[in-house]
Amino acid sequence: MSNLSYYEMRKEMCKISKLMWERRLTNAAGGNFAVRVDDNRILISPSLMSEEKHCELAPEDLLLIDYDRNILEGTGRLSRESLMHCLILQNFKEIGCTIHAHPFYCMPFVAQAKPIPNVTEATMGRGEVGCIEWTKAYTEELSLNVYQYFEGHRETAIKKPIGMIMPLHGVVVSGPSIYMAYSMLERIECDAFCTITKNLI
Repeated sequence: MSNLSYYEMRKEMCKISKLMWERRLTNAAGGNFAVRVDDNRILISPSLMSEEKHCELAPEDLLLIDYDRNILEGTGRLSRESLMHCLILQNFKEIGCTIHAHPFYCMPFVAQAKPIPNVTEATMGRGEVGCIEWTKAYTEELSLNVYQYFEGHRETAIKKPIGMIMPLHGVVVSGPSIYMAYSMLERIECDAFCTITKNLI
């Protein structure tokens, strides 16, 4: 048994990261995710999870941090989007996991800054996957704008997983658990695919 803290969750996070890559829910251009495992304790994927590791993570790769982004366990570097994850996980007790990704069929909507509509029962009642204004990647301003989107959708976000678009960049989804956040990622990818192909049937 490893002496790493929260080892079972670390293993689950490794499974999820592998699924994200294999199912084209992110690409080498980026992606990261975080899980609140205790009060003021977050497990987060390291920088360059996709580009260098192709989402093949080991439990020891994950970093344990606090809300101030101090690294408590681990030797990797924090993602430049770690502030975004911390802001949401610290201020929404109902949200236990946030995922940032570049899903294959969502990316046309990301590139054009267009919302992904709800077109299947799997996302009904969660609102469309809306967009914030374009903000320069990896900046504190972007993290704050993402957080403000969640604040603006708090009533829905505290009840159900939701998703949003960072134009020209990617998507962010939430959930009360890692499993529900990952499920939301799959669900909005399905809605994106159905919307793109609706005129082909």
